[in-house]
Amino acid sequence: MKNKKTWIAALLLLTFLCMSVMPGAVFADTTSSSASQTESAEDAEAKAKAEEEAKKREEAAKKNVLDTGLDPLWAFMNIEVPDKVMVGQKFDVKITVRNTGSGPGLFPVFRFTEDAERKPLSHFTVIGGGENGEYDTLLTEVPSGETKTFTITMQVNPETKELPEGSKYRINCMIASDNWRMSEDKRYNAVKSFELDVVYALAEPSFVVEKVTFSPEVTAGIEETVATLTLKNISDSKANNVVVTLEGMASGEEGAKNIAVRDLTATKQLYNVSGKQKVTVDYTLAPNRDRKHNEMKLTVDYNGAEKPQEILLNMPLPLQESVNGREPKVIIERYTVEPGKVLAGNYVTLTLYVENTNSLPVNNVSIQLDVPSETSSSGGTVSSGTVFSPVDSSNTFYVDRIEGKYTAVKTINMYVDPNATAKTYTVPVDIQYEGTDGKKYSSQDNVNIPVTQESKVEIISTNIQPMGNVGEPLNLLVEFVNVGKVNLTNFKVRLEGDIPGKEENVFYLGTFNAGESNEYSASIIPEEEGTLSGSIQMSYIDADNQNAMLEIPFSCEIGPMIEYEPTDMPMEPIEEPGLLDKLRANWLPIVLGLVIVAQGVILFRMKKKAKAEEELIDG
Repeated sequence: MKNKKTWIAALLLLTFLCMSVMPGAVFADTTSSSASQTESAEDAEAKAKAEEEAKKREEAAKKNVLDTGLDPLWAFMNIEVPDKVMVGQKFDVKITVRNTGSGPGLFPVFRFTEDAERKPLSHFTVIGGGENGEYDTLLTEVPSGETKTFTITMQVNPETKELPEGSKYRINCMIASDNWRMSEDKRYNAVKSFELDVVYALAEPSFVVEKVTFSPEVTAGIEETVATLTLKNISDSKANNVVVTLEGMASGEEGAKNIAVRDLTATKQLYNVSGKQKVTVDYTLAPNRDRKHNEMKLTVDYNGAEKPQEILLNMPLPLQESVNGREPKVIIERYTVEPGKVLAGNYVTLTLYVENTNSLPVNNVSIQLDVPSETSSSGGTVSSGTVFSPVDSSNTFYVDRIEGKYTAVKTINMYVDPNATAKTYTVPVDIQYEGTDGKKYSSQDNVNIPVTQESKVEIISTNIQPMGNVGEPLNLLVEFVNVGKVNLTNFKVRLEGDIPGKEENVFYLGTFNAGESNEYSASIIPEEEGTLSGSIQMSYIDADNQNAMLEIPFSCEIGPMIEYEPTDMPMEPIEEPGLLDKLRANWLPIVLGLVIVAQGVILFRMKKKAKAEEELIDG
């Protein structure tokens, strides 16, 4: 019994101990679980941030974007230009750029310059751009990481010269934009250069009829024939939507056509004809038996032409008249010179229209140009050179056969000597040919080619005060040089604009010799505050006897008149010194004088006393 009670007491004690311990254990477990949950939330947030940063870095790496904050960073990916560009013609420049910065590029623009020194454009023009070679893309924003491609149209200026083989014009392309701060000057520039090979070519499409064939050949009894005309675009320019029209000319008193076109329409569509391309067109013709000539007019029109091109054709058809005893005659029916204004140092294209005026054909036609030469002397040395040098050919060319009443067309390209004197040159043309009987004939003719030298004045330096004041002289100085090869006459420099005293600042030079330099100085005294704007104007007569002008604009800020303090102060009257003042000013000489007088008196008395004593002793 005792053991049973002891066992029950022990069991109760154990139960009590368990109850006293369990609440603490449960609380400890709860606290530990709460701390674990807090640590788990912080880890999850840190992990999410790390994943977000990693994602951003991954996206930036994919875009190849550099961390530049809110600023853009431009890079040129590619610039595509034609292999050759023609003088006077337009061409496209395809530019691909990329914003590799982390900030957007706002209002991007392109700016074009020339040479390694980045000089302003002088040989090229940006179509739709500003005078300083700037082209506005009209885009508001290019976001970070984006790539854009722009096609910009430029034109080779007509006076641009073709460089020697192996040399090309260098163009610098710069892109600039704003950032989010929108400063006055666009920044964050990237520059890439490209080269252009400029060649000379006819600026506009030009067509000639190279050949006409008939099927069947026109003989007695033939009333209709199909004429196949071979046309060639002799320029390097493409002509779009080409339309040709052939019509006969009036013949006889009743105004009947000498040759009638029997097609449903005399107008034929040739569509697009590239430069140097040949095309053919067929017409069904019915020659009038009573016709007096075989002339027909072919009109060629295309999109963009100022006016249609008219070509007179002498169809190689036999006339119903006797040709016995008539001598075949070959002449220069007409000729063209392109460009109309030929600059020394440039190329000129001479096109000759050689006509056989007879109804019979001529054979073995030789056409020779007597290219003129010019003799010049410099420093005692006499030299001569050819004014016109044929390019890729000689000055003689041949035509196997020219049918009767037919005009053959020959073109020759020539280089003009850069030192040629500005004048009109007469080029003799000698034509040798044979008749159907083998007899040799010849004829002579002339063509005139006007040559001019470029008249050009360059500014060496300018010295213009940017600021001044009312009433104070404002000085202007400009140095200039005649870089052309001709003397300029009636050369005058003056001020233009609302400028005081401009009538007194006129410099008349008269004749400005080639290669010489000079300077113009002026002094202006502003009369009112504000911006003083005007220009220095140089006027002269150039090599073509035309008035030419060069202007140099300037602008100065004028401040108020400077007030100077008076330098002449009024003099106060000087008072005459009194006796006391004189004694004070000369006290030292007076005291010395008194001492000397006192010494003299004392010596005089001593001598007198000694003499009296001496007389007393003697007496």
